[in-house]
Amino acid sequence: MIEQQLLKQLRAQIEQFAPLAEAAWNDFVCLFQLRTLNKGSHIVLPGDPTSGLYFVCAGLLRYYYIADDGKEWNKAFITENTLTASFSEDFSGSPSPYGIQTLENTILLSARYTDFEALYEPHISVERLERRFVEQVLAGKLSRERSFLQYNAKSRYQDFLRQHPSLPERIPQYHLASYLGVSEVTLSRLRNQPLDP
Repeated sequence: MIEQQLLKQLRAQIEQFAPLAEAAWNDFVCLFQLRTLNKGSHIVLPGDPTSGLYFVCAGLLRYYYIADDGKEWNKAFITENTLTASFSEDFSGSPSPYGIQTLENTILLSARYTDFEALYEPHISVERLERRFVEQVLAGKLSRERSFLQYNAKSRYQDFLRQHPSLPERIPQYHLASYLGVSEVTLSRLRNQPLDP
């Protein structure tokens, strides 16, 4: 059974997207299982055949791609009190190319995405929740794409610091460098520069 405090954390996050009526909330929380994962555990490996919905109660995740040469590239970091998802296929039907791994010991609520989708018809508010969740994911992707197209490495690093001031202390430098699209040497240099006003 999931502790009431964790369910309160989840509900507070859900309310930011779309309020759920009590009946919808009760059906929604029944989808989740509690998982406790050690640092370095994989929640999803690239190409995994199942899609999931996750709520990070405590801990830190990274989403990453593996290039053809085996090099890993971080695409996102997910902190506590965040709802996130994985999809077994992209929109073209190809297997999902990314994995999800814990960077810290993590407490997670986990549900199958197909079970979540099954609540759309009986609960219109759950479908609204999904739509707003996907809109937020898309907005994040567009912001990250814009960052790489319009800003240099220093601006990307300083923007990351402004948005996530405590994260650089929690993320190994090589993971942060990968996320920013720079070498560790470049990141070290950026860290020693004063922040722009």
